[in-house]
Amino acid sequence: MLPITRVVLYKHGVGYFERQGPVRDVTAIDLHFKASEMNDVLKSLTTLDLDSGIVSSISYESVKPIERQLDDVAVRLDDTHVVSRLVAQVKGARVAIDVAGRTIEGTVLGTEEIERRDGDVTTSTHRLALLVGGATVQSYDLLELRSISFSEESLRKDLQHLLDILISSKKKDLKKLTIYASGEGERRLFVSYIVEAPVWKTSYRLLLDEKGAPLLQGWALVDNTQDEDWENVRLSLVAGLPISFVHDLYAPRYKRRPTVEVKEEAAYAPPQLEGAVEEYETVTMAQAYRPGPPGMAPGAFAAPAPAAAFAAAPMTGAAMRQRMQASAPVQTRTVEVGDLFEYEIKNPVTVKRGQSALVPILQSKVEGKRVAVYNPEVRAKNPMSAVFFKNTTGSTLEGGPVTVLEDTSYVGESMLETIKPDEEKLVPFSVELGCVVTVDPQSELRNVSHSRIVSGYLYLTRYRMERRVYVVTNKSPRALDLFLDHRFTHGWELLESETDGKPVERTENFYRFRIEVPPNKTTRFTVTERGDQTETHALVQTSRDDVALWLQNRWIDEHIRQVLLSLIELQAQVADLARRIQQREASIAEIFHNQERVRANLQALGVSPDERGLRDRYVSELSFDEDRLKDLRDELRRDKQLKDSLEHDLRERLGSLAFQSAL
Repeated sequence: MLPITRVVLYKHGVGYFERQGPVRDVTAIDLHFKASEMNDVLKSLTTLDLDSGIVSSISYESVKPIERQLDDVAVRLDDTHVVSRLVAQVKGARVAIDVAGRTIEGTVLGTEEIERRDGDVTTSTHRLALLVGGATVQSYDLLELRSISFSEESLRKDLQHLLDILISSKKKDLKKLTIYASGEGERRLFVSYIVEAPVWKTSYRLLLDEKGAPLLQGWALVDNTQDEDWENVRLSLVAGLPISFVHDLYAPRYKRRPTVEVKEEAAYAPPQLEGAVEEYETVTMAQAYRPGPPGMAPGAFAAPAPAAAFAAAPMTGAAMRQRMQASAPVQTRTVEVGDLFEYEIKNPVTVKRGQSALVPILQSKVEGKRVAVYNPEVRAKNPMSAVFFKNTTGSTLEGGPVTVLEDTSYVGESMLETIKPDEEKLVPFSVELGCVVTVDPQSELRNVSHSRIVSGYLYLTRYRMERRVYVVTNKSPRALDLFLDHRFTHGWELLESETDGKPVERTENFYRFRIEVPPNKTTRFTVTERGDQTETHALVQTSRDDVALWLQNRWIDEHIRQVLLSLIELQAQVADLARRIQQREASIAEIFHNQERVRANLQALGVSPDERGLRDRYVSELSFDEDRLKDLRDELRRDKQLKDSLEHDLRERLGSLAFQSAL
């Protein structure tokens, strides 16, 4: 079996594995994988004979269950009476048996059990019946046979296949993959593949020193969950998220094909056609032999030159950086390829199967110092003790927990995000109880700074001033280098003229200021922001008093005042027409109601002289109401037309009115 020589672990849940070792002549190398790993193996397996040989083929066990595979084998093996029951299943098979040093060839007829009695003791023995020479039946005691050889190759293969199935069933769902290598003499064989693997993790230790730069030490945590030890392997750890997926290549696929009916046609004698004579181009054997792509032999996977073979492995580059301390030397080479970053451990690593390991990947002095960070949304009363450091290691620092030590004592811990080279980060690790911060919020609404009229509305914009006064009381005997995070309002302006300093940086949601707080002193720091607050007034609801106030405050000018007054007059006409229309509609409704009453009375009258007089009176009243109803309808139609016209004029004039003024 080829040993694992290199392991590359990734952050997205896969591992890249290399195997390399010597092989001789024609050989078969068995590798075992879990069934769940076969799809990744079949997708990524690479095999190279690094010398003069070839990899002729690769076979692997089917996805078919063990029970189904056993159904395809002609023989079975029982747990007891193995020889007798095996021979009983191969009746008709040609065999060669060794009896007392003599080799006898024949055909198996079967086995029989013979009982022998010796006093009160009964024993049984199994005898093999052979047809020897095609005519003689001979019987042999199985216990006297030294060996039985099967002459037929197919039977030998069936028996070997049965044994392979049985042993694979004992390996916890492991599937065997066999690589067949052909060549002469001793050669080197290279195999690589990817399979699912635990994500590697990082943790850091940050040692603070008042007199010098902080020391950063990084460790990687790797897990070997495979059924094989990693002995002195070259280990690399890659950060980043390359595209990776699972694709089912292991399960057999079948394609449904249409069934074509056989057409019955009458038979007829084949015609005799004269054949044409074609001139063929002479082709030599050298021309007929067309090699495949470079490095590939016909019908086999051939090896490129050794240098090219090693170039197929994951790329390495960049100069080696050594960060050594007397107590814990670390040798790691870092390689950055696109968005991927690789830590290559220079010393061989050993991790036993089912175990995990801590591997040192970094040890370096970094630029940094102890500071304090105040964010009222993290802790309202106290800032956090933190380390402000710059990644001067030359390597990308993968995210992970960091334990902070000061004067060999534990002082806290934090989480590092992924940090690129020369990037600066604040790493809070504990609460700074020796400092107390209070916040005094103040708000002020200023006078109108801008007015404008558009689309029938007057917009008045005022400045709202939001001021935060941070009162920082340092009770400790040492000065505090304080970073203060102030949440800003998006779209508002920071008034530097009314702020005690400029921010050193701006995050997605905060201005970050840096303040020096003397020991045992109180410092006040003010941050002022200015934003717009807009009032909206609909001009159709404007009164003369509103217009007078707007003019007085210089929100409009005299021309706009005259236009607005004319619009108010126009709006008054529209309102008067609306009232008249409502009155006329009410009068029409009253007439309709009266006519219904009169018609009801007419139906109730008889033919007496008094009733005839009353009937004439009702008819006259109906005639009068009809004339009045006609006049009201004409007036209502004219009022509605006039109202629609005035409203259209009002909308047009409001929509076209535009004005703006900065105060």
